[in-house]
Amino acid sequence: MSTSSGVYDVHLGRWTDWSRGQVLGATLTLTRQDSGLLIAFLAFFVALVGTRFWRIVCLILHWSFSKDSPADGVHHQRQAFLRNSSNPESALWTLTDMCLSWRRNATRVWSRLLPLIALALACFVGFILAGGYSSQVTTFGTSEVLLSGANCAFVGDVGVTMNTYGSTIGPMITQAMIAAESYARQCYNPSSAPQSPSCSSAYVRKQLPPVVVDTNASCPFDPKVCQSQRGNLFIDTGFLDSYYDLGRNTPPSQRMQLRRTFHCAPLATENYRVIRNHDAHNESWDASYYYGPPENDMGNGTTSDNYTTRYSSAAYPETEELTENFAWSTERDFGIRTHYAMFWNGTHYSGMSSFNPIPELRPMNGSGSVWIRFLTSDNILFTQQTEDSWYGRDMMSTQVHKLKGMEWGNVTMFRQSIPGSPLGCQEMEQLCFTGVKGVQICGRLGSAPDSVMDIESQMEPEDKEWYIWFMTTTFETMTQARGVVDLLGTRALRARDSLNGPILGSLPEGQWQIEVQHWHATATAHLQETFLRSIIGPSNPELPKLMEVWYPNTTVEKEICASQKVVLEGYVSFSIFAIVCIFLGGGLIILLSLKLESILAWCLTCRGDRTKYSRLEWSANETLQIQRLAHEATGAGTWSRTTGTIPVTKPGDVLAVLDIGEPAHPRLRAPRTEDDRSSGEGERSMDAHGIRYPEH
Repeated sequence: MSTSSGVYDVHLGRWTDWSRGQVLGATLTLTRQDSGLLIAFLAFFVALVGTRFWRIVCLILHWSFSKDSPADGVHHQRQAFLRNSSNPESALWTLTDMCLSWRRNATRVWSRLLPLIALALACFVGFILAGGYSSQVTTFGTSEVLLSGANCAFVGDVGVTMNTYGSTIGPMITQAMIAAESYARQCYNPSSAPQSPSCSSAYVRKQLPPVVVDTNASCPFDPKVCQSQRGNLFIDTGFLDSYYDLGRNTPPSQRMQLRRTFHCAPLATENYRVIRNHDAHNESWDASYYYGPPENDMGNGTTSDNYTTRYSSAAYPETEELTENFAWSTERDFGIRTHYAMFWNGTHYSGMSSFNPIPELRPMNGSGSVWIRFLTSDNILFTQQTEDSWYGRDMMSTQVHKLKGMEWGNVTMFRQSIPGSPLGCQEMEQLCFTGVKGVQICGRLGSAPDSVMDIESQMEPEDKEWYIWFMTTTFETMTQARGVVDLLGTRALRARDSLNGPILGSLPEGQWQIEVQHWHATATAHLQETFLRSIIGPSNPELPKLMEVWYPNTTVEKEICASQKVVLEGYVSFSIFAIVCIFLGGGLIILLSLKLESILAWCLTCRGDRTKYSRLEWSANETLQIQRLAHEATGAGTWSRTTGTIPVTKPGDVLAVLDIGEPAHPRLRAPRTEDDRSSGEGERSMDAHGIRYPEH
């Protein structure tokens, strides 16, 4: 399944990711273009916060270093620097320059300035990293988004004619299974990495591997009906959670879990198979298997035949027939017949069974499903004899004199001598449910109907509405492992991948276990697809015209339809909690940087004159106040607001200008006043505005 967003209707805006709770899980989903703007703004905001944080550091240090006793130039320049430094990056250069400039003209220069350099560097690097990682903090690391569920619908088969089923529902189910089988090959194959591009999907988890795969398991049935007591296969999925594994984003009070087990073994044929010859030359025969009689077509009793299935020599081709058309034959394939039985509440349920198993094949706990697959490979010529317990059953050698269309001849090959190699499996399910009380309720491990009845009998009335819609659109429409081969036939056999006409090379000893594990993987992939299909809705717009389609009507049903998480390219989901924390924390730092001076002044008022000097020095070291002090020292201007941010002069006051008579040592020189002229002081120069400056 592609991760392209074209087939999905994504919910843009706010939603809750329930894996993190209602507060921490508050999520904002944006398109990738819009998310780039948000990420850039966050980075800019963090940088702004960094500059304001540096101002707080400078204020605290300035007040800490302030003293009213005489001090050297390093101290006073440090104080002026701390009062006017705007950001840590410019502070690094200024402080470094101060160290180099004063290193021969003052004592303890490095010890006084190096800590400030380290502090500026820490602030600079820290907020650069904070800006870079702000996007990582606010995003969840994946492109998980929520589908809107606008097309959510469930397609039923009530009242559907055979013609309509064959042209609509049937192909839809088969295509879904084909896609699941293809996905299982790509993503559940041990040789394929789930992160590879070929394993691209919208599922929140690319793989749902079983928790137990025992390839040396015991016999799942009565020991005498199994070909071997060990070397069998047991698979346990563990509990697959509707949220964590399948992406249904519901609160903890609306969760379900599914567990499946598969226990399979090749069946013994001794005492369960009868071969009857119909002529003296053994050229006409049939092979009948007795694992329980088949049910009749009405499902209300067994037929008059007491065998499960029968194969005849009439359908068994001669070796020459297989080799005659080798070069262009496309009809050579395996064959599979399946018989299944359901056991419900300790009783064989004939309405959902194709045969009535013998006692040796019945589930020991009286609940579950049993199925047998009969494999025929009489159309296949093996180049080597296989030891596999299913494929290699009843092998015989045969001499091939000539493969038509090929150069080979007089080759010994192998083929199945008696068709119908049986493989028996027992499949069980267990459902768990968490409702409004927050308590997990689990049904028994057995047949699906038994597990469903167990949890429904303990369910609260207020849980039934969402449970019914949830079950109907997901678990009740999924396919068991048996259904994989029922729908796909021999396409579901991995051994078929190596088939070339009627010729097949060597197979590993455990090939049948590879097949069963592939069926399980396909069924699991189909379960993942089922959860998405009910939210996306039918792809065929003609379906509602041909059959009944159920749409969500109630608020609860619509909420469930709008609760499917997927992973899609082109979208980014942000943590609203993290964004709010960044803006709140940053806003507090900005506000504190603007008000800290007033807060400190108010808090330290009780200390009286001991803090007056620090407060006044902070004010006096501001750039414009230093300028005011310089001009005032020359007698220029009559100043007011001398402890504020912006000092001002009286109207008409003129300030000093630079005296560049000594370019290497410029200084301020005040303009000459009328009093100076009347006192006869010498004149030195006159500027372009007619203002004269006295000599010193």
